[in-house]
Amino acid sequence: MDVRNYSRDVQILISEIQNNRGKDPTTVLSACDKLLAYGKGIKDDALVGYAFFSKGETYYLLNDATNFYAQMISCMGPMEHVKEWGYVAMANNMLGIVSLNRGNAPFALDYFIKAISICQDYSLPDIEWMIHMNLGSLYLNIEEYQKSISHTELAYRHLMDNPSEDGYLENMTAILLGMGRAYLKLDREDKYLEIEKKLKNESLPYLHEMDKIVIYCLFARIHQAVNEEEARDYWIDMVNKHTSTSMPIMDVFDDFYDYLKMLLSIEKYDDFFKSYEVLDELTKHTSIKNLERKLLTLKIRYYRRVGQIEEYKIASVLFFELSEFMERENRLMVSNMIVMRNSYMELTQINRKVEEENTFLQKRSETDPLTGMYNRLKLNEYSEEAFENALINRATIAVEILDIDFFKQFNDNYGHQAGDDCIKRIADKLMGMATQPGIFTARYGGDEFVIIYEGFTEEQVLEKANALRKSIYDENWEHKFSLSDDRVTISQGICFGVPKRDASMFAYLQCADKMLYEVKQQSRNNIKLCNTSDNK
Repeated sequence: MDVRNYSRDVQILISEIQNNRGKDPTTVLSACDKLLAYGKGIKDDALVGYAFFSKGETYYLLNDATNFYAQMISCMGPMEHVKEWGYVAMANNMLGIVSLNRGNAPFALDYFIKAISICQDYSLPDIEWMIHMNLGSLYLNIEEYQKSISHTELAYRHLMDNPSEDGYLENMTAILLGMGRAYLKLDREDKYLEIEKKLKNESLPYLHEMDKIVIYCLFARIHQAVNEEEARDYWIDMVNKHTSTSMPIMDVFDDFYDYLKMLLSIEKYDDFFKSYEVLDELTKHTSIKNLERKLLTLKIRYYRRVGQIEEYKIASVLFFELSEFMERENRLMVSNMIVMRNSYMELTQINRKVEEENTFLQKRSETDPLTGMYNRLKLNEYSEEAFENALINRATIAVEILDIDFFKQFNDNYGHQAGDDCIKRIADKLMGMATQPGIFTARYGGDEFVIIYEGFTEEQVLEKANALRKSIYDENWEHKFSLSDDRVTISQGICFGVPKRDASMFAYLQCADKMLYEVKQQSRNNIKLCNTSDNK
């Protein structure tokens, strides 16, 4: 939205909203109401959508889920109408977060998938990484820990490549916390100790005290896991000192919930109730009954453990009442979802069968719209499973990253349509390869593609990579602006090996990327392979 197109008064209102976001909710809400009235008066959907979005965002920060939902749902139609897809993606993302907190993971996944589809359709990588971070939280909640790490690593890579991103420190901290929680669940001591070290060195010295609390929670759990009671108790004491009713509950609930479970398991009941009471007050303010119910389960476990039978019975009745309320809340969520679906341009038949809808969403989330290939989301999920299988079976795996030589010159001189056609031709070649057993292909982004070879020897991998390169070369697609040839060619970097326990698919991708970079530095239209078994 270009604010320069509006009057001075409107620009002042938008400036008030932007300058006070997250600082002064009263001023933001007042400015939003004025902007909303003005936008409705002149029938300007951009202003109306922006006002609704900003109000929703403010209610989110105030832990007011009911008002958040109403405002964020209202922003969708106007923002879609004026094609402000960034706001539509962010609204879906935030609705996914709140849906997850309300205990409805399928709805949350639906919102996240929609948000990712928008980001991929309209090239919004600066928003897409945040959705992957939240997908990591979703999979963590449903105990799909490896998938959680896969999505979180996508977000991690984006931030590592963009250190000047707004909120870099806070977002990197959130990513590391998510990975640390997942590695704790997987009992990967080497990994969660590495995360602890990163948080101590790169986050703690620079964060505000309130932002450190969830780190303290994780550290307490880590030192409990490695049986270091003195260190554990130090971090518990830090949590007790700094826990505050000003915390954004929807951002910290899961971290605190796991922390409280730990305190209960080791019978630290005084510390348990110190944090429980703060979290309980915050949770009731949100009116999200699922969070109240999850907290209540911990209290019920406590009453049962210490033999407080009457309190146990009372809490169990309250648990039943909250469950009934959640059923009504979920019906409201269903109603909101249907209203949203009706406005989506792509989804014109909202009464299709649930199975057909889920199939459509799943396919859309996994497929690159330009080429029809699998995209990075599917690549990330598939590659982690393939790597784990290779690790378990002591089998070989190879990761190849390839790109089109001097593609920018091709695109600039032949035009974007010709550039898209060139990418689709390469994609067709790769999808042909993927019909062979043990070969998976995906578009990595731009003119980059990834191939995963499972169970092949080094010689077989090189043979297939060379055959692909020759096949593309023999097509003789004109590229007179290339600095290395008169036709379209590719360069390839490959990482090959039998994975070790301390390795990761992320490391293999980095290695392949490094090989590709070295090919680019030395010559084009070539292949370079690194065999990890040769590394000392």
